[in-house]
Amino acid sequence: MNKLEYKSFMKNFFEKYYAKLLEYSVDAVTLPEVPEEMWVDGTDPEEEWQQWKLIPATISDEEIASLERNWGIEFPEMMKCFLNTYFHLFDSPIGRHSVDNPFEALNNAWNPVLVKAGYLPFTWDQEGYFIRCIDLCNMPNEEKCSVCQIDHEILFDFDESNKISREEIESKMEKLADNFLEYLEQFLN
Repeated sequence: MNKLEYKSFMKNFFEKYYAKLLEYSVDAVTLPEVPEEMWVDGTDPEEEWQQWKLIPATISDEEIASLERNWGIEFPEMMKCFLNTYFHLFDSPIGRHSVDNPFEALNNAWNPVLVKAGYLPFTWDQEGYFIRCIDLCNMPNEEKCSVCQIDHEILFDFDESNKISREEIESKMEKLADNFLEYLEQFLN
């Protein structure tokens, strides 16, 4: 796939997933302290909880490049498209990226041990035990970069200043999907 196809996939994913949650219950897309730009039309500002809506992301390529430089890794194009398609407030295991905190899920999942071992942490599982990652070992062929998870408590055994072998981390990973697109598609079914 190319960037345009990834962007189209992400747009379709976000819209379908939001509609699926909304069909289930309006509560699934209602949160406290939603940024005003993300309120659905007709929201009462006096209400403690507001229904949020998807809004087009305004994250620039330079903002993503800056994050990549800070982390010392290159993000797959599909992750870049995920970040700059819509601002959203989906909980884990998708991860929040709102207008006022565009890299929230990434920053919450960030772990230097995982990054040094060649993984891109992007969110947590729903229960908050596992960090979900994209395995970057097959880059630039990102469609072969699997999504996996690791129990965060295992990471306490590793010191980021020590040499950590990829094999040590890899042996603790559980594969969830063949790639990020497949991972997201699971939530539509």
